[in-house]
Amino acid sequence: TCGPTQDGDIDWRIRFKTYEALQTHLPNPDIKWAYLPYSMHMAGPREAIQHMIIRKNYGSTHFIIGRDMAGCKSTLTGEDFYGPYDAQQFAEKHEKELGIKVVAFKQMVYTEEKGYIEKEEADKHKIKALSLSGTEFRRRLRSGEDIPEWFAFPSVVKVLREDKQAEE
Repeated sequence: TCGPTQDGDIDWRIRFKTYEALQTHLPNPDIKWAYLPYSMHMAGPREAIQHMIIRKNYGSTHFIIGRDMAGCKSTLTGEDFYGPYDAQQFAEKHEKELGIKVVAFKQMVYTEEKGYIEKEEADKHKIKALSLSGTEFRRRLRSGEDIPEWFAFPSVVKVLREDKQAEE
C-alpha cells in the first residue's frame, strides 16, 4: 500500500522510494511489484479483508499478512485494540470464499546463530534475538547513528535519511 496513512508515519512518496530500493535486493522474476495508492485506515482484521478484495480485483492470487496488520491503539488506554495475529486469523477464515490465499508471517527476529527466524522459535530454543524498536530506529535515523544491516538494507536507510534531511 502506497497511500496516505496516519500522522507520524512515513510519507507515501518516501515509502514508494523505499520499495523501489528494496526491489534491487529481491530480483525474483516471479514477483510483480505493484503499488496500491490507497490510504491505510488502521482497521485491523476488517482492513485485511478489504485489502484482499482489492488485490484480488487487481489479479493477485496471494496476500501477505505480517504481524499486527493495520493495528491501532486505544486512544483511552494506549493498549493495542487488536491482537497481533487477529488480522491473519480473520483473513484465513475467509480466504476460500474470497479466492485469494493468505500468506501469514509470524514475528521475525534476527539471531547471530540462525539468522532470521520466527520469534517463537528463538524463544523456544533460548536463542538471543537482536532487536531494534521502531522508536529506536527512528531515533537512529534522525541522529545519523548506524542502523544494523540485519534490520534494514543500507539503500533503504539512505532513502529514509534523505527524506529526514529534506524535512529539516
